[in-house]
Amino acid sequence: MSEYLPPEIITQILLRLPIKSLLQCTSICKSWNSLIKHTRFINNHLNLNLDKTSNSPLLLLRHCPKDPTRELYSLHSDNGSFQEHSKPELPVQSLNECFRIVGSCNGLILLSDDYLTDYNIFVLWNPSIRKFITLAKPHVPKSPHHSVHGFGFDSKKNDYKVVRLVYLRQNEGQACPEIELYSLNSGSWKSITSAAPSYLIAQNFWAQVFVNGAVHWVASCKKGNCFRNVVLSFDMSNETFQEIELPEDLACELPTKYMAISAAGKSICVKHFDQNRHTMWVMREYGVVESWEKQVSVDVHVTPNFRVLQVLGCRKNNGEFLLERYDHGRKIGEFVSHDPKNNTNECLGIHTDPGYSCIVYYTESLVLLDKTS
Repeated sequence: MSEYLPPEIITQILLRLPIKSLLQCTSICKSWNSLIKHTRFINNHLNLNLDKTSNSPLLLLRHCPKDPTRELYSLHSDNGSFQEHSKPELPVQSLNECFRIVGSCNGLILLSDDYLTDYNIFVLWNPSIRKFITLAKPHVPKSPHHSVHGFGFDSKKNDYKVVRLVYLRQNEGQACPEIELYSLNSGSWKSITSAAPSYLIAQNFWAQVFVNGAVHWVASCKKGNCFRNVVLSFDMSNETFQEIELPEDLACELPTKYMAISAAGKSICVKHFDQNRHTMWVMREYGVVESWEKQVSVDVHVTPNFRVLQVLGCRKNNGEFLLERYDHGRKIGEFVSHDPKNNTNECLGIHTDPGYSCIVYYTESLVLLDKTS
């Protein structure tokens, strides 16, 4: 074909092929191999794929079935049937019971091995092309500490970055963390000198989400005798922190109560668990505090013989929410799609060992194909 078509036409044809076909094309000839593995081609293919899949996203699901307990991953279409797309195999093994999924961005998954013991191991994994990179280890303070991480994309420098907030135990009263930033382009960590806000992020149950160029966490600070919770964000391009106010119902909650952040389309949502009820607040218009809206409120015993363990996230196409619930009779966890309007649940046929389930939006890409492992 290359003898009869101009190179630019061949490029345009290749750009519109799916990932699996492109990987096969790298074996056809040297020129196609070089073209497909070039950074410019990878970026252009990603941008086309993001436009094409904006209304039909994939969901990456991590679940751990019992006997034996192991990490399993599956990609699903966010459609009515929750159709399975593929089953990526994790290429590395955690030194803990499983990895923490820090976040997903442009086809890359950041895994951190810190669930029970923090081994300061970070893995960037692209399930689409079955490639991963183990990051250089960050600086580890000798004094007791805990760390919180974020992962996202710097669009100005075309770079993927990991931000690390390290809280020293003796300084937790002030809650001003040390900040480190990893750049995939440089392959190294650097310290951030600009002062971080004096907000504390919970040690064990933190979560992050990358939206609108920034990483977001739920954080808190003590003001007098009261606590105040906010959404703390870090802009990956400007490398600066910002704060977004939470609705008053969440802002004044004790920081020990479970709160976690996740994506809601191009905005954010906060999941909250208080005693016997799970709620989810969605920011309808990103950055507009007045647009916070409570969209789901589920009693943990909404169905007899079942207990709702967590709200995993919201689905883009049908207004439903993914829940993990525990079946007391069969003593297993399972995923259901919850319709808040009709208060109905549809079992998705996926069973879990409760406590390790996670779900993130995912876009297939060639990112990392131009990198050496």
